[in-house]
Amino acid sequence: MVAFAAEVRKPFLRYWMSGFLSDFGDGVRLAALPLLAAQLTRSPAAVAAVTAVQGLPWLLIGAGLGVIVDRSDRRRLMVAVDTTRAAIIAALAVAILTRTDGLTLIYLTAFTTGVGSALRKTAAVTCVPRLVEPTGLDRANARVIAGQIVGNELAGPAAGGWLFGLAVALPFAVNAGTLGIAVLLLLTLPSVFRPVSQPADQDPATMRTAIRRELSEGLAWLRRNSDIFDVTVAAGVISAMDAAWFAVLVLYVIRVLHQQPGAYGVLLACGAIGGITVGVIGPRVTRRLGAWRSLPLAGLAMAATQVALGLTANVIVAATMLAVSSAAFALFNMTAVTMRQRLVPENLLGRISSLYGTVAGGSEALGAVAGGAFATIAGVRATMVAGAAPIAIVTILIGWRHRRQPAGRP
Repeated sequence: MVAFAAEVRKPFLRYWMSGFLSDFGDGVRLAALPLLAAQLTRSPAAVAAVTAVQGLPWLLIGAGLGVIVDRSDRRRLMVAVDTTRAAIIAALAVAILTRTDGLTLIYLTAFTTGVGSALRKTAAVTCVPRLVEPTGLDRANARVIAGQIVGNELAGPAAGGWLFGLAVALPFAVNAGTLGIAVLLLLTLPSVFRPVSQPADQDPATMRTAIRRELSEGLAWLRRNSDIFDVTVAAGVISAMDAAWFAVLVLYVIRVLHQQPGAYGVLLACGAIGGITVGVIGPRVTRRLGAWRSLPLAGLAMAATQVALGLTANVIVAATMLAVSSAAFALFNMTAVTMRQRLVPENLLGRISSLYGTVAGGSEALGAVAGGAFATIAGVRATMVAGAAPIAIVTILIGWRHRRQPAGRP
């Protein structure tokens, strides 16, 4: 595998750029779709539902996406997904120009592109080990995560809001265009993404049975492997608690920090800078401390920042805490994905990654709903603090449970 990977290290840059363009397009769309909905309805619930619908695929079909990935040529799969998403988004842009758009079309676009995003993210995790040497996985994953943060949280949403102000259809046209370029870059990659074992042609009944069996195999492996199982559970808790306070962050900015709504975007950018920094220093941290020290460190940092956010009304302190929180979240994700790539058998990596994504993505959606409800009852400050204890407890427990493992690597 080392010699094989050494031959294809250079294409990783094209792969990274393709992923970044996809993430950037996601960020543009995530910002523009709620703005489009807000032009058509005054209902806060109807507008908020646009974001919820985009995360719904993880809850409904997330676990099964890994079966598709493990059975497919990853490059062809991502090309098909991005081509389909580009066509759907372009159709929405045309509908806007012809004034035939509506909430139903917006929800449908949000859901179908959400399915595509979930499928692409699952496939993308399995591609990195085929493009870099095993010793370079942490550096490669750090760069991928930094690109995701820039695309999804920093440049993409900022561009989406700005483009929407110029012309309502423009952000969707740009999103379709970036996906088109991403497809072209994928087509330049070497043919190293075929499944480990190609399934034989099967009739529909046999295929359904095979898919259920393969999904069960993934679940059974996850239950047996305490390393990946524990990190998956921790990811679920962290995603839920993180989403709970993030769901009311805009209210925190206005009511607690007493800032204008425009400061919300600035604070998000400050947070993203922390995550980008981990793209540079994260691999050094994990190599020095090892996975089972890095994960609790990231969890405790996230817990501490939540407490600090709940206690402060100073915008500078809040911006600093958001940067630290984003850095800690990125460190946890980078460590977790590298562990999966190193410990999970290649023929199961898609299934385990989709199960991990289902737990994290589903918990995030539920946490956001719970955070909004809790803020209504207990207030915004209490919501910012509430998740600190669960995050600290779960990450300390997994660190203690695996304390005897070597510090250098999982």
